[in-house]
Amino acid sequence: MAFLVPLVTSVASSIGSAFGAGAAATGATAAATAGSGFSLSSALTTGATLLSTFGALQQGQAASDAAKYNAEVQRQQADQELQNAGARATEQATRTRQKAAATRAASIQSGFETDGSVADILSVVETQGALEGLTSLYEGTTRARGLRASAGLNDANARNSRTAGFINAGTSLLTGVNKLYG
Repeated sequence: MAFLVPLVTSVASSIGSAFGAGAAATGATAAATAGSGFSLSSALTTGATLLSTFGALQQGQAASDAAKYNAEVQRQQADQELQNAGARATEQATRTRQKAAATRAASIQSGFETDGSVADILSVVETQGALEGLTSLYEGTTRARGLRASAGLNDANARNSRTAGFINAGTSLLTGVNKLYG
């Protein structure tokens, strides 16, 4: 939709130039137009300027809104990632307890005591399970941190897009005034 603004501005300027030249060619109309200081060309240039200015503001606001939306989605994804990491860690803890219980049961069934080398094996199983659970939490937290950083960048893009819209609108307005009076 933003491509329409330059197109309409160009067409309006061309039509204004054509009608302005045609009006100047007719004697009575040219005299009346010159006396009033207003012509169809001026009206079209003013309209094109206003349309271009409004388009620049709308384009800046749309880009700002899109960046804000993306930032909010990334924040939600970060929250979801933290919840998923907690769930993975809980699942890992459950699997570790099941492995330890199965190891304990197998050793008792085989006639081994739960001390000595069996205790060492249980310790390794529990340590490995705890490490895998902490790794799940760390990875989830790291991904969430990255998503939150991206959300911060999108917030900055939203502010910059809005500012760029105002600057482009000002530029369009000044260019139109220059065309009218320059």
